[in-house]
Amino acid sequence: AYHKLSAAGGSDSTPEQLSSILEELEDRYGKAPQELLTLIRVTELRQIANRLGLKDLNMLGDKLRMQPIELSESQLVRLSHNHSGVRYLQSASMLTLDKPASLASDEQVIDWVKDFLEGFNE
Repeated sequence: AYHKLSAAGGSDSTPEQLSSILEELEDRYGKAPQELLTLIRVTELRQIANRLGLKDLNMLGDKLRMQPIELSESQLVRLSHNHSGVRYLQSASMLTLDKPASLASDEQVIDWVKDFLEGFNE
């Protein structure tokens, strides 16, 4: 199962593949525990990050870090207005920002990161 999930994290992978893996596991083992559902959601984040060309996407404490990422001055200003703790290190192509304090659960953090990544190219 871990091999399948790992393989489904690539840039060419789809959320449908993850649904298929979940379906297969639930058919074989019964209702999926929350930990597996969280792992599948994190794998979906990996798919999105890979499509954006990110090689590193991590939550380090209350900081989201991603790289490599190239930002224009206008993108950086927009991010700074919409998110707290935005730091961009151009020489390392690394962006960090603070996780909103209101996010308490893993699911909320995953939703926030997903929304951030999906809205990044808008």
